Order: sequence, then structure tokens, then C-alpha cells
Amino acid sequence: MQDSTSFVCNEEKYIISFQHLCEQYGYKKFRMSKFEDYDLYLENKNFLKSGNIITFNGPSGRLLALKPDITLSIVKNARDALTPHRVYYSEKVYRASDDANDIREITQAGVEFIGDVDIYAMSEVLLLAQKSLKLVCDDYIIGISHTALISGLLNAAGLSLSVCEKIHSLIKNKNAHEIRKVCADENVSSVLTEKIASLACIFGNFSDTLPLLSELCIDEQTTKAVEELKSIYSLLLETGYADRLCIDFSVTNDMDYYNGITFQGFIRSIPQSVLSGGRYDNLLRKFSRQSDAVGFAVYIDLIERYSKSEKTLTADVAVIYDKNDMSGLSSAVSKLIDDGNSVRVQTCISPDEQYGKIYKFSEGRLVNND
Repeated sequence: MQDSTSFVCNEEKYIISFQHLCEQYGYKKFRMSKFEDYDLYLENKNFLKSGNIITFNGPSGRLLALKPDITLSIVKNARDALTPHRVYYSEKVYRASDDANDIREITQAGVEFIGDVDIYAMSEVLLLAQKSLKLVCDDYIIGISHTALISGLLNAAGLSLSVCEKIHSLIKNKNAHEIRKVCADENVSSVLTEKIASLACIFGNFSDTLPLLSELCIDEQTTKAVEELKSIYSLLLETGYADRLCIDFSVTNDMDYYNGITFQGFIRSIPQSVLSGGRYDNLLRKFSRQSDAVGFAVYIDLIERYSKSEKTLTADVAVIYDKNDMSGLSSAVSKLIDDGNSVRVQTCISPDEQYGKIYKFSEGRLVNND
């Protein structure tokens, strides 16, 4: 692994390692076409990371879309079954730029567990999320939240949907001061106000924050949420993958779709999350499925963007020659190739090219020119 200040991520190598990791845990590869019916994305726009969907008319006149998301396609095709669907993917998604003048092709890899989601299933997905980041760099962290704890406190306050959405946004921005002001305007009790405001302040490793979470429990829903977090942490302690987890309630997703744990992964030196996931049973209900679901996506293109450049060989050997002195050149090059080398023959070398050995061909023979 690389040190904490730099790392190298090659997309092809990462995907191979990611696939091997997922298959070790019994996940099967999910393949899909590059496009879906536009209605699939139109009806679930809040679930998408971006609303910039690229559409076109199919041969039959149907409005199609280049897929901007993988999870929706997987859920659409998943059927309720006795045993869980464990799938992984490494696919391209397509999104229009903010000004709609360009199309971005983005590489994503991810995991989806669809079925009976219990504590072990959630722990397994979180473990895979951590190992997926560890493939890139040891210096990562995963922040975990629980939507049921947030919604439980907000519902107890008797707030309108619009006020709940406002406070939810303030929690994401860690703005406890404004939360207290909103609660005061809504005549929320001081005790409940402080519990809600503390969601914007609680951050840290599980051992330090779990006692603070226990103080937020006010009913069966919030107690169950905290117990889930404790149980997940306990299982991950057994794997040795618990020290890179932290409680962070600013890590939240759309509550219309997500109903349990949500989490994001970060790597040092990258200023935004490179992994995002959570439990999304509510999305399954929109497709009339009774199964539960939890999963995550890794944004490989974002990791590559901040990756330290990896120097790769242009070829094993470069041979520099003079156009006025080529007698015996072909024979010399053939011998290098027969010896198992990849060879580039040219009159000069560019500064951005890398070779294992460099020869100059002169007077019928190869001369070391390193």
C-alpha cells in the first residue's frame, strides 16, 4: 500500500482486485446494457446522484436514457427470492455536465445485497466497503449515520415535512446553532431540541460516540437504531475492520429511499467522498418488492483523478537509429523480440516515454544508450 499522502490507482488493476474481493464473499457479477427506459430514472430522480440524464429516441420511438445509475437497473431486475441476491458490478455511467454541453463517462464499481438484510448482512457490506477502499490506500475512513435515529427524533418533535427537510439539511451541514433556532421557532422542548442539535455535533470513533448515542434514545425506533449501530460495530470488531469507522450524522441520503444505516467513504487528499452507500428498503417497495437491500458504490474515476501518476513502460526496449545507417537493423530488432522483449524502433525518444533499456543502433550493432 501507498503512504498516507499519495496513492496510485489504475482503473483496470483496481477493477480486477475489486472483482476478486467480491467473489471471495460469494457475490456474482451483474451485467447490463448501456441504456434503460427514461421513465425508470424520471420516476426515481431523487435517488440519483445527478439529475443530468442523457436521453435519446429508440428505433421504436421510446424515450431511452444512457444509464446514469446502476442500482436502479439491479433493483428493477431483482425478484424476491428465498436466498439473497449478492451482486457486484463495474460499469460505466453517463451524465451530462452541469451546462449540458458535454457528456461524462464515469466508472463505478459497487455491491448490492438484496434479500433479508440482518445485522450480519449490513456488517458484510460495510466490511466490503472498507476493503474496497483499502485496495487503494490504507488512509481511509468511513462515516456512518442512521436515518431511523434522525427521523425518530424529528417525528417526536411533531414538525412539518418542510421543517424536517430544513433541519435535515442543517444536520448535513453540521449547523447546530441554526437547528436550535428552528426548533425554538417551532416550540420544540429544550430537551428534544438539544437531542436534535447534538446530531450535528456528534462525530468520532464508535467507542467514544456510542455512549452519546444512547442518550438520544426516546422510543422504540431510536433505541433500535442505536442497537443496530452497536451490533454492527461489535461484528466488525471481530474482523479487525472497526478502527476506520466513525459516527457522522452529516452522512445522510434521501429519506424517501433510505431507511437505515447510510455511509460514505473518504480517502486522505481527496476533498469529497469516494464511496457512498446505505440501506434502501424503500426503493424496493417502490418496485413492489418485499425484500430489503443494502449496498454501496465506489467512484473510481474520482479516485483516479487524485491518484499519483503511475509510470508504466512504453516498451521493454527502445532502439534509436540513424536513417543513413540501417544495414542490419531489422535483424538486430528481430533478435530482441525473439528474446521476449517488446521493442520500439524510432529516431528519437519523447521525454514522457519510459523504457527498460535504450539502445542506439550504429554501424551494424546495438550500443547501450541508457
